[in-house]
This record gives sequence, C-alpha cells and structure tokens, in this order.
Amino acid sequence: MKMVGRIFLLFLSVSVTVVIAGNGTPPTFTEKGKALAEKLCEKSEDKAFCVASLTSRPEANTATAPKLGVIALSIASTNASDTSFYIKAKLKQKNLEPALEDTLDDCSKNYLDAVAQLDDSLAALLANSYIDVDIWLNTAISDGEACESALSERAGNDAELARRNTNFLKLCKDALLINTILTP
Repeated sequence: MKMVGRIFLLFLSVSVTVVIAGNGTPPTFTEKGKALAEKLCEKSEDKAFCVASLTSRPEANTATAPKLGVIALSIASTNASDTSFYIKAKLKQKNLEPALEDTLDDCSKNYLDAVAQLDDSLAALLANSYIDVDIWLNTAISDGEACESALSERAGNDAELARRNTNFLKLCKDALLINTILTP
C-alpha cells in the first residue's frame, strides 16, 4: 500500500510541475521592431533572411516578441498559400512532363496541408499554446521537406518551385525558432 501511495504522490507532483511549467509567461524583451527581430534571429540558419522577412511588414516597426511571432507565422502562411497557387497554375499548363506533373501533384498536396497547419499554428499562438505551435510548425516543415525530396529525387524539377520551397522552409524554421524563444 505504501508503494501505491508513493507512486500516486510522484505522479501528482510530476503533473503539477508540468501544469505549472506549461503556464509560464513568455520572456520579455526591452527591444522592439528591427532590434528585436535581430535578437530573435540570432540563431537562424539565415539571419539576414530572418530579419528581412520579420521586418517586411509595417507593423513590425513597433512589434513586441509575441507580435513578431504572429508576423512570422503570417508570412510563412502567406508564402505557403502563394506557393500553393503557383503549383495549381503550373498544373493547369498543358503538355507537362509526367515526372514534373507527379512532383507538382505531390507538392500541391503538401502545400494544402501546410497552409492548414500554419493556420492552426497561428490559432495556437494566439491562445498561447506554444507546444501546439511547435507541433503544427514541425508538421508544416515536414510537408515542405517532402516537397523538397520530390523535387530533388525526380526528373521533374521546377527551379521556381524549388526556390519557393527553400524560402518556405526558412520561414517556417524561423517561426519555430521564435516560438521556441517565446515558450515559457
């Protein structure tokens, strides 16, 4: 009986710790705008790209860290939507090579999923559910990586789609980096 009581107390203390840790507040920063974007992008794979994308919107000039997180997700979502439209337009072209058509079909499905996942990420971020943002962003990144694999492994390659996909992956990874910084 004592063992069951100890296990229960251990379970209870772990549960309370997880709940308390999950409800912390995000870190605060004194910087705003471009200075904050530079600080948040310090560990980005492409710092210049990260800063340029985050500061591309006028509202970034006075943005706090959480607002820059929203901006990062919004830019990634817009990029995914634009890329999805690009793929659909390419698929409407006549006389596509079969390998390119297969690649475009696969990437089209990936980008439709990615758009939905980024929308879910944004909703989760607005609800301060940083763990859910992490899950949805990682899933969107997986979709981009699947498109990247299709582009590199098949004869049907599209240079413009490859460029767009590379940018999409950078945007998602930067949004994930910011989310990690914001996670209490």
